[in-house]
Amino acid sequence: MLELIPFSAPTYWLNYNAVLSTAGGSTMGDVGMAMRPYLKFVDQHRDFFERAKAEAPLKFDGKYTTVPDDLAVLMFESVPYWTQGFTDHGRALAKLAKEAEAKGRLISAASLYKRSASLLATAEWSMQVGADKHGVFEECRAACMKAIALSGDAYEEVLIPYGEHLLDGIWWPAPGDGPKPVAICFNGLHSYMEWFWQNGMVEALRSRGFSVLTFDCPGSGTARFYKNLHMEPKTEKYAKAALDWVLARADVDPEKLAAVGCSFGGYRTVRAASTDDRFKACLAWGALYEWPQAKQRRDGEPLTAPITMSGLDRPTMFWFNGVETMEDFLELRSQFTLHGVIDGLKCPLIVFHGAEDMQVPLFHAERVIAEAVNAKSKDLAVYYREDGGEQHCHLDNLPTALNEMCDRLAEALGVKAAR
Repeated sequence: MLELIPFSAPTYWLNYNAVLSTAGGSTMGDVGMAMRPYLKFVDQHRDFFERAKAEAPLKFDGKYTTVPDDLAVLMFESVPYWTQGFTDHGRALAKLAKEAEAKGRLISAASLYKRSASLLATAEWSMQVGADKHGVFEECRAACMKAIALSGDAYEEVLIPYGEHLLDGIWWPAPGDGPKPVAICFNGLHSYMEWFWQNGMVEALRSRGFSVLTFDCPGSGTARFYKNLHMEPKTEKYAKAALDWVLARADVDPEKLAAVGCSFGGYRTVRAASTDDRFKACLAWGALYEWPQAKQRRDGEPLTAPITMSGLDRPTMFWFNGVETMEDFLELRSQFTLHGVIDGLKCPLIVFHGAEDMQVPLFHAERVIAEAVNAKSKDLAVYYREDGGEQHCHLDNLPTALNEMCDRLAEALGVKAAR
């Protein structure tokens, strides 16, 4: 992974996010401009950042790293410079996109809107819960939907009944006539349904003959921001809603339904396929066996690597999960596990994971594979540094892994490419 910021445990998330932004459609030039306010702050406090690199090195070993209090506080103070830089440049691109659209330059406008959406998403993911986070999410979604609308891709905005609620979704039909294989995509913690289009997953699946349903799971995207639906450990509740909606369509092959999930979606997709045998294949794009039980800090101990830098501070995590106390949060978090569930998975299981994943260590993927004892087949693909894509969900260098995982999914279901 490129070292855009002096590597240390507390700067990992921002460095990763800078690279991740390009996977969603921005350019390295965009990232460089967006990072200027933050890098100016780094230059003004260079000695602190170099100290962090020495005292809290980035080891890529999945172990907790402590950070001295004075360094952690400074890292917290740097985050607003980061989010403002990405917000400002995202808005500048959105302005250019509107101007291009007004002149009828729709291809240019689509590209600019897509780059804008990726930068705004990068800003929102590191923001604490509040009005600014909501506002930037709305701007990001508006830009992304504009990019999709102008792209020429076939799609349909849909609503999926879920109890008393309606979940927002997007249906991306496969080319051609007749019943088609379908991939149902489950969000990660920070991501949203449009993101699967931004990073190329929708196109990679459609080009291999799949129709695709992306939707905002409870706890993610519009479900959390607009509908007050928080994280739900039992994925099967909303997976069933998505499956029922898909299977009500006449253009679907019920024998070729796949569950696909990225990051936290790697938990969601495996749990969904373990609890509903209507799924005929499962792809975990980054595995997650359970929500890691974070070490709790005692008075006088150094801080763990600052979670505020990833938008996972305590108030924001409480908001994601719909809880008000740490006791309630810990109780809910303990329910996010595949233990006692994964033996119900009977379809082919495909797991892709980065060998140096700093967010979810490789042993999660190995445990998922080991405990899926009833899977029809099991396929673990690990990407190493020499391959590129060794970080979380391969998003530091995505295209090779993305295409390979879609190839393996198509092969597992006997799906022939549409072209």
